[in-house]
Amino acid sequence: MSVVDSIKGFLTHKSSVQMVADDPVMAAEIMLLVRLMFSDGELAGEELVLFKQMCFSVFNIPEEDVPEVIRFLKEYGYETSGEQAASSFVDMPDERKEELLKHMVSMARADSVLHAKEVNLIARVSRVLGYSPDQIRDLV
Repeated sequence: MSVVDSIKGFLTHKSSVQMVADDPVMAAEIMLLVRLMFSDGELAGEELVLFKQMCFSVFNIPEEDVPEVIRFLKEYGYETSGEQAASSFVDMPDERKEELLKHMVSMARADSVLHAKEVNLIARVSRVLGYSPDQIRDLV
């Protein structure tokens, strides 16, 4: 690799926050997952572990960048409702909508306790995406 290629690679590399900022759908999904983690009023260790794993495997965000991404989304999305975030997925293919819902259900189940507020958030997002409760049960 030449010096020019190295410099070009360095200059074109996006930070995790830049990746999230440049991708409204990614930002919306991560925001929904973060809200789901905190919806029951407490953050269980299992939820945080799963969230960091999802950030890496789904969004290519290294674990060490997760706190910075969460800070960005807190500032960026503090006025964004769950319904508004979900609306980013309305025109997506069904497979992508279902992937979002599966991620949310996985996060809700991470601590082995399904809280009413978690169920409520998933139900609201499902309605925005046009899924009935029966369809969600079939998905999971």
